[in-house]
Amino acid sequence: MSENFWEANLSPGDDVDEQQKRSASTGTKIQVTLDDFPVSNWDSDNDGNHIVWWYNQNRGEGSRKTLDYFKSKSGVSQISTKADAQKILDSVITILQNDSVEDVTKPSYGNKSGSGTIDIHGPMSIGALFGGWLFTGIWCTVSFLAFIFIGGPVLADLGTANWTPTDGVVIDSGVDESTGGKGGVTYCLWVDYQYTFENRTYNGYVVSYSQEDSCNSWSEDADEKYPPGSDVTVYVNPDNPAEAVLENGFSGLDFAICCVFPFVIIGIIIC
Repeated sequence: MSENFWEANLSPGDDVDEQQKRSASTGTKIQVTLDDFPVSNWDSDNDGNHIVWWYNQNRGEGSRKTLDYFKSKSGVSQISTKADAQKILDSVITILQNDSVEDVTKPSYGNKSGSGTIDIHGPMSIGALFGGWLFTGIWCTVSFLAFIFIGGPVLADLGTANWTPTDGVVIDSGVDESTGGKGGVTYCLWVDYQYTFENRTYNGYVVSYSQEDSCNSWSEDADEKYPPGSDVTVYVNPDNPAEAVLENGFSGLDFAICCVFPFVIIGIIIC
């Protein structure tokens, strides 16, 4: 065959040896394996996104691509094994090599931008971690203390639901006023009453456990419900008749506590 034939079919510099050298160079330019990625078990599409992230960081002038694109190119329907992930990586490397991308970096953790590696999931800073734990500790501490101080009276009120009713009479009642440092006025109800249980007479002062030390700004006329000399129903603890309340069960729960207690419960659950 004539020399002119080869000259007509091979452009200058495109001899067989040169093509083999370029092919060999292309085949060894990108040396990235699955072990370079921060994944221990390749068993989900989420793991495959690490490979796609790495590609998009190194794609050069190529367009951004998705995991679905590489799954379609490699014939993988879902990443469930390391072999599936390898097919995705092979497809990615092939595209990068065909695009003649240079200076491909390996994936890594926690490196600053421009350091030559990809920060896929940088570790949380010590300050942020400490701040998170500090906030959680304060939240849980406040929730538990609130549960102790608020939950105790609430549970005590609920425990009076089955106490024995008996007749009683109000001896005296009133509302104490107090002014706070900012000028706000709060009102505290107090009631003294007398009741008879099993032929014995007792004196009581508890309206309900959640209202015993409860003062608010809207109970200015609370004592009108219990005027001196009025007949009342007293709920007596049958196991300890000296213990009694005027309002039992849910009816005895303080309104303010009812508003706050659900948030305390939520705080306990979150902790």
